[in-house]
Amino acid sequence: MSGPHKVSSIGRTAALREPAVIPALREIRDRYVNPAAPPASTLVEVRRLFRDDVLLEVEAVAAVRSR
Repeated sequence: MSGPHKVSSIGRTAALREPAVIPALREIRDRYVNPAAPPASTLVEVRRLFRDDVLLEVEAVAAVRSR
C-alpha cells in the first residue's frame, strides 16, 4: 500500500515572494512525512512558475513494492 510513509524524496519549486515562509513550508511538509527520518528534500526558488497565481509545485517520489 502506498502512502506518505513510502515517500523517498520530495522536490519543491517555489516562487517565493517572501523567504520568511520557508519555515512554514517545512512545517507543512513534516505533517506528511516522518520528521524523525524525513525523506530527501529539495527546495528550489524560482522567479515565477507557469502561472502567476501558482506559487508552489511539489513532486514526491514513493517506493512501492510490486506484486
